[in-house]
Amino acid sequence: MSASTILQTLAMVAEFEANIGHQRTREGMALAKKNGKLKGKQPKLPEPARRSIRRRYADGEVSLADLATEYSVGRSTIHRTIYGAQENPR
Repeated sequence: MSASTILQTLAMVAEFEANIGHQRTREGMALAKKNGKLKGKQPKLPEPARRSIRRRYADGEVSLADLATEYSVGRSTIHRTIYGAQENPR
């Protein structure tokens, strides 16, 4: 057997193993989705907190920075909570 034949065989085995891993991942994700476990990224703030933030900011009680400090999140999180997430401009 030549070196190139051995390398080709090893490449085929590696590709086969990668395909098996991809297939197992897809099956696992499908099972998780079926069982309601695959939900994506969860919001940093629960809905009652988001309502309170919107109300307090609209009433002029507190600033974005103060809300961010109070809830231990970034100002951008508070901004998205108040003004809503925008579409990606790209």
